[in-house]
Amino acid sequence: MREEIISEVGKIVGSKLQYAGRASNLLWLGFGDIVQIIRRGRTEEAAEYALHIQCSWRITLGSKIVVASRDFYSPHSQWDEDYEDFDWDIHGNNRFDERMKAFIKENRQIKVIQIDSDEVGGLTILLSGGYKLDVFPDSSEDDEYSEHWRLFKPKDNSPHFIVTGNGIDNA
Repeated sequence: MREEIISEVGKIVGSKLQYAGRASNLLWLGFGDIVQIIRRGRTEEAAEYALHIQCSWRITLGSKIVVASRDFYSPHSQWDEDYEDFDWDIHGNNRFDERMKAFIKENRQIKVIQIDSDEVGGLTILLSGGYKLDVFPDSSEDDEYSEHWRLFKPKDNSPHFIVTGNGIDNA
């Protein structure tokens, strides 16, 4: 599995990180050139490659975690209300929204330098500026719903490269 992941994800080496965000607790990142796509009858802009991550992940700089998957569930730094009133899934409420926005704003020219992987679907993406994205599957589930992450090209209908608890799936 390691060689397949390095080969497939290696296609983004040299690509610029265009944007990052979330849908609930799914991290999405866009790499490569901005391309025009037609979605629901409308023309939109998107990065050439999309990486969607549904397992644990973190972006580090040296020995410091810049932003990580558990940040979804913590209030942003200016939160001054009762924790019981905190709703992590409202955009802008959580630490991820705050830190990822700052990371992207401060690193507009960040590029993918190198890809590595392991035998259980983990992924390491070395980025310029000394940053590193680590993706590590954290569940032993191995059914049809156990997706950890996927890489795909939003512009075309080519199969998605999906890493699951059962290995690699091209759907």
